[in-house]
Amino acid sequence: MSYRCGAADWIDLAVGRLEDAKRSIGAGMGPTACDELRQARRCLNRALIMVAEEREIEKEWSTK
Repeated sequence: MSYRCGAADWIDLAVGRLEDAKRSIGAGMGPTACDELRQARRCLNRALIMVAEEREIEKEWSTK
């Protein structure tokens, strides 16, 4: 069985990355925190792209 990640899954991953960054900052690991923040941004961007694509598909269907 395969599982396809949806926008909510990508947002959940981003939140996890932000929590990891927070822990890294608290532990004085600045470079690690930067990496985690970059990964969180990528996850959020992916979620936004997915939502935009879904909206565009819905828009196309509603005009037919």
